[in-house]
Amino acid sequence: GVSVRAEDAVAAAWDSSHSGNFFRDGWHLVRSWVEKTSAAPRLTVDEAALTAEADTLAAALSYETVDGSYRLEDGKTDGFYVTKPLDGRTVDGAALTADLAAALGEGIPESVACRYEMSPAAPLDLDAVNETIGGDKVEAGYNKVSGGLITSRPGVAFDVESAKALVDAAEPGSELEIPAAITYPTVTTEQLEAGLFRDELSSYTTRVGGAPGRHKNVKLTAERITGYILNAGDTMKYGPLVTPFTAENGYSPAPGYLNGKTVDMIGGGACQASSTLYAAVLYANLEIVQRVNHGYASDYIGLGLDATVASGGPEFEFRNNTLYPIKVQADFFTKDKKDYIKITLLGTKTDDHYVKIVTELISTTPYEEELVETDTLAPGEQKVEQTPYTGYVVKTYRNVYAGDGTLLSSTYEATSRYKSRNRIILVGKAADPTVDPNVPAMDPTVPGSDPGVPTTDPGATMTDPGVPDVDPTQTPAIPETPQTSETAPAA
Repeated sequence: GVSVRAEDAVAAAWDSSHSGNFFRDGWHLVRSWVEKTSAAPRLTVDEAALTAEADTLAAALSYETVDGSYRLEDGKTDGFYVTKPLDGRTVDGAALTADLAAALGEGIPESVACRYEMSPAAPLDLDAVNETIGGDKVEAGYNKVSGGLITSRPGVAFDVESAKALVDAAEPGSELEIPAAITYPTVTTEQLEAGLFRDELSSYTTRVGGAPGRHKNVKLTAERITGYILNAGDTMKYGPLVTPFTAENGYSPAPGYLNGKTVDMIGGGACQASSTLYAAVLYANLEIVQRVNHGYASDYIGLGLDATVASGGPEFEFRNNTLYPIKVQADFFTKDKKDYIKITLLGTKTDDHYVKIVTELISTTPYEEELVETDTLAPGEQKVEQTPYTGYVVKTYRNVYAGDGTLLSSTYEATSRYKSRNRIILVGKAADPTVDPNVPAMDPTVPGSDPGVPTTDPGATMTDPGVPDVDPTQTPAIPETPQTSETAPAA
């Protein structure tokens, strides 16, 4: 936008040797004989063109701030990139226009200084980056304390000093790849948010029978396990959640097993929840860590599906071998004047697989009937002292099917051995004419005074706080499909 008019050039040439001073003008004349002379004409500046050119120059000389940063490229096990910081620079276009115009007013300048401002970039601290992202990956999970989610993140391993050297050699503002080993979480926080406790993995229902105390105990155990959450890989032990089986811990007296005898004890029936949970776990295709069957077959659940628990052991424990958290939901409810316990496992299904439990009956041991004479009954009078149990040995198998019914796997699960127990009937002895009626009879309330009366060993431990509700001489069911709240187990 700068030009010279011909009139201005002529005037400058004339004025350079026609100053009106004789001696100065003579010198110009003499010098012109031996060398060329020059004169600077006045410059004409197009203000609009100068402004546009100055703005273009200002934009070319300015650049954005580039903060130091890092990023991971999704899916790449070596995709770790860092950006070297670059301070930003903004040249003032209006000031440049004014400075150029002032300089051009005095002639053609060699250079004009630009006025500008700098914008500091955020630094790149590779030590801090390593503190933030370095280390093992973190899987998304459920925070049992806060009730929120555990945020997932990849695991990153890189050499900090080598990375610093690469950054120092790079151009400011450039991005460069840093050698690193990256591992990614199997389940991200976003995936967990979309599927947390979304699906019913399985449910199992059993009918609660027996004495009122037993109903109370089953309900109490259900209340103590419901809401329990297992993150991926976690295990759940039933015993620590419900024991000790004491009155101080809220339990009521109910029939249970002690040294093979059925006696009233605190916590009788507490194993029904563990058995119902065990069945639900099987049908959810979860991993069993430890499980022990009852000493005698239980009528409220099928052979091979029970799990006994007592203070100090045995124990029932299973592991969440899925990728998502699992919640245990235990409900005690009444339907048609009958009580039930239903256990549902909530989680996230990632396939359409389902489970069938198949039980193979290996052997059966019938019980026998024993008649025991006693003086505690009238001659010829009878009383059932001990109810019988048939013994069984069964093997259970876990069959996993695809949604279309294709058998994917058949795995041996466990062998359950249930003991037999004879029926004992007390029979009153016939009168003995040789017995002196003046001699007092044995006191049957004193332990050991009558072999027909069972004694209790105070040092014995409870082996099974559960007890069947109906006649255990009936063969327990051998289920192939899970029961629901609509179907009570067969006796």
